Amino acid sequence: MTNSTTIPAPFEDSLAVKPAWLDANGHMNVAFYLQAFDDGGEVFFRDCGIGWDYTHAGVGSVFMSNCDLDFHRELFEGDTIRVTTRLIDWRPKLVHTWQEIYHRERGYLAATAEMLFVHIAFADRRSAPMPAAAQARLAAVLDVHAGLERPAALGRKIEIRN
Repeated sequence: MTNSTTIPAPFEDSLAVKPAWLDANGHMNVAFYLQAFDDGGEVFFRDCGIGWDYTHAGVGSVFMSNCDLDFHRELFEGDTIRVTTRLIDWRPKLVHTWQEIYHRERGYLAATAEMLFVHIAFADRRSAPMPAAAQARLAAVLDVHAGLERPAALGRKIEIRN
């Protein structure tokens, strides 16, 4: 985990749109937005002590239980993207995040994702409280992230408006 005095608001990572991520429309395919959110969010989960290193240690992991993706603008091969991750809320077994993908050079918002994760213990493959150190770090992160402006689309429902 990162030093408790250093909490990015939000967490951030950069990636490039890979040729394999394109579809027949010539832009980044929907499935790879989720890949980009997953890859770009690792910096947050690693900082909180529940990233892939934690998973590979064999004790437990966080599984995505809910996700709402919203697409704003296209991304193309070679585009550099900036993925931001912020903590919305947490409980001992749950982590609620909001992520955004921006085109790094042009600055536009390309997509957002609201996600809910559940912590799973590998011993019985059931939900279980996260380690105490992860909970302490999540509490510290939430103290900082609570000061960020609430995303307008947070918690929205999908509907056809008449």
